[in-house]
Amino acid sequence: MSDTQRDRELARRAAGGDEAAWRSIYDSTCDRLFSLLCYQLGDRQEAMDLLQDTYVRAYTRLSSYRGEAPLSAWIRTIAVRLAADWKRSALQKIKRTVGITERTAIVEPDVEGIRFSSETRELETALSRLSTNQRAVLLLHDWEGLSFQEISEALGCKESTVRVHHVRAKQKMRDALGTSSLEAQPTGAEGLGL
Repeated sequence: MSDTQRDRELARRAAGGDEAAWRSIYDSTCDRLFSLLCYQLGDRQEAMDLLQDTYVRAYTRLSSYRGEAPLSAWIRTIAVRLAADWKRSALQKIKRTVGITERTAIVEPDVEGIRFSSETRELETALSRLSTNQRAVLLLHDWEGLSFQEISEALGCKESTVRVHHVRAKQKMRDALGTSSLEAQPTGAEGLGL
């Protein structure tokens, strides 16, 4: 039996209420998904909440799994999309909160905090200008360390498409941040390695 057939059978059994099949799916994907969500969100508690949401959504939609990509990639795609939704929502909350704070609070400026805040805003702005796929590919490859093959499975597209998204994302980030900002950026898990 091929991996694809095994995934389809496992999904079919889990959708039919087979707890052992669902446990197998959960056990084989939980650790990597949690790590991915921690990196995406930067908050372990929020990552845990979204992990639960991911599995609830996956469970309720198991009957729609077609087996075109590995089951783990299908679930990872759900997690990535939920994380993107969460980030958009969180960013809107931050913007509203900052707007309220700026109108109501008078505080002494923290020069180091302002510099960090400014750099963070520049990075967030640059990332927000990327398409959803470009941002996902950049974060999954440069931050998460996933291979282009793994990303193509997670996003359900060709590896060559993932590579194009990656090149375009890095170019847009370079253009947005400038070379001086990029030279100071850490690489690997500490940054985006631009």
